[in-house]
Amino acid sequence: MPVPRFFQDALVLGSVRIGMLPLLSATIGATCLVALSLYLRRSRGGLAMRAASQDFTVSRLMGVKANRVISLAFAISGALAGIAGVLWVSRRTSVAPTMGFQPVLTAFVATVIGGLGNLGGAVLGGFFLGFLHIFLEVVLPAAWRPFLDAIALSIVVVILYFRPQGLLGRAETA
Repeated sequence: MPVPRFFQDALVLGSVRIGMLPLLSATIGATCLVALSLYLRRSRGGLAMRAASQDFTVSRLMGVKANRVISLAFAISGALAGIAGVLWVSRRTSVAPTMGFQPVLTAFVATVIGGLGNLGGAVLGGFFLGFLHIFLEVVLPAAWRPFLDAIALSIVVVILYFRPQGLLGRAETA
């Protein structure tokens, strides 16, 4: 799939070369993260979404319109998925029916390890998984590299065994 030639350029700062597509992806990702965080914390729709995520029944009793909250959540998630999809296709330069499986699985594991219901935890979980993969690629001998994902997920399981609520999640009280 053709992508704009601009994505193939690089920014050169001294001896450091940064590709435009990774730089653009990081910038757009950070902008979306800040915008979503501000929206969830400072807007009426964000407050309604956070209330509904805590206790849907009570938030409906307090006047939150359930259908609007659900529609809003789907609209926001669809817009963010569209942005991520364009950036993912730009990086891969091809399209396949199963191309979204790996990033969705990685995002789910990052969200669980960071703490469900916590935007900062999902980001921390994503960075943790990224650092873990790079660390294992550097440390593991070449013969073990085919098992990199299995080893990384085993480490995630060990972490979740000791901290089932995730890195930034709060323990549930009965």
